[in-house]
Amino acid sequence: MNEVKSKPLILESNIFYLTIGILLLTLGAFFQMKNLYSGFIITEYLIIFLPTVLYLKFRGYSLKKVLRLNRLTFKETIIIPLITLCAYPVGAFLNTLMMIFISLFGEIRPLPIPPANNGKEFLINFLIIALSAGICEEVMFRGMIMNSYERLGNKKAIIFSGMLFGFFHFNIQNLLGPIFLGLLFGYIVYKTNSIYSSVLAHTTNNTIALFLSFIVNKMGIAPNPEISSEITQNFSNTMLLIGSAFSIGIIAVISGVFGYLLLKILSKDKNDINATFETSEFVEKEKLNFVEILPLAIVFIGFLIITIIRFM
Repeated sequence: MNEVKSKPLILESNIFYLTIGILLLTLGAFFQMKNLYSGFIITEYLIIFLPTVLYLKFRGYSLKKVLRLNRLTFKETIIIPLITLCAYPVGAFLNTLMMIFISLFGEIRPLPIPPANNGKEFLINFLIIALSAGICEEVMFRGMIMNSYERLGNKKAIIFSGMLFGFFHFNIQNLLGPIFLGLLFGYIVYKTNSIYSSVLAHTTNNTIALFLSFIVNKMGIAPNPEISSEITQNFSNTMLLIGSAFSIGIIAVISGVFGYLLLKILSKDKNDINATFETSEFVEKEKLNFVEILPLAIVFIGFLIITIIRFM
């Protein structure tokens, strides 16, 4: 019972999620329109990271327990980036499928993340975009939110945190990929019992996206529309998208198999997550009540409105 009480309530996490979402769409958008890089720093550290840490601290929750501030083993540090590399084409494939659907009704729009032109710009992009998002967003989603949803059991905690992570991007073009990655990051956190694992995975994914964007920019060719689950390019021809999905899909199947095998050998020396799923001692309830759903419903309605305005 003490373990349950040490977790944030689902309702407070959902209200926090709604609040941060509003701040993201207002203050975050405002500062990013003024200057993308400084706006991104403000968004990640002052809107997402700092409020999450301060809230947990002021509410009296243990940061070490809620955020799982446990060290990774050397093996985990090596395997996790490889898993992320294998998962990358899967997220790209899922986003491409969504883009095919969107292209039937509206125009595919690029995300305003400029590709690096040289090594210095790439380093800046890595520090501001890849690493910052990897740290700040994981503290909120695989830290506070997933921990609170453990009241529903570990499986549901991973699912809800992954879904909420995907919708938090507020971009239907970039929805399925982040949901998939959110599920993967959550699973990895449970396998390793460390939030550093998802920070490493998230940062690796974003770095791959930035690197591919950098390469195609240096080559002077038009980039693939779905080169990443995090960075989407403009590509409006539905038939070309279908062809792209086919080729990416083949790569995704092959890389997905390797990623699955790597997941199987990750942290074999620790408790089996499947056993933990089946015998979770701290399942407090089976489903959300109306009050807990309400903040999420507001976010989803906002997501739909933004989607309609942006694409329809």
